[in-house]
Amino acid sequence: MKMVRNIMLVAVAGTLAFAQMSFHMGNNFSELDATMEVATSYGATWSLNDKAAIGYDSALGMLFHFDAGAVTFRMGWNGANDTSLGLGRSWDLFSSDGGLNTTISTNYDLVTTTGGADVEYDGNLSVVVGFGF
Repeated sequence: MKMVRNIMLVAVAGTLAFAQMSFHMGNNFSELDATMEVATSYGATWSLNDKAAIGYDSALGMLFHFDAGAVTFRMGWNGANDTSLGLGRSWDLFSSDGGLNTTISTNYDLVTTTGGADVEYDGNLSVVVGFGF
């Protein structure tokens, strides 16, 4: 059993080590229906294949990205009872074969917070600058 676990760990680590990786920094605008709040977020994303990616954002938590044509469908989870669903659009500013790629993205996520019996909904609009390898 220990050998199977070790093989799985090496396989997952090898997949992420050779995956396309990108870093991002974004401005998040939340509480859009009341007094708007602005926060900065940072994160990293690893491409799993041409259509899917997994990453972490400091504002939204763990994010899964799925290519849906012209937009990206996003699902997120934060360990503090927060989940998010959203859509994003990226524009490639500069890309090269085997070099540094730069993108600007705009995303809108509906964030739900469950605390006890109450469920709160909030919109999160973000403008993100990304750098990929």
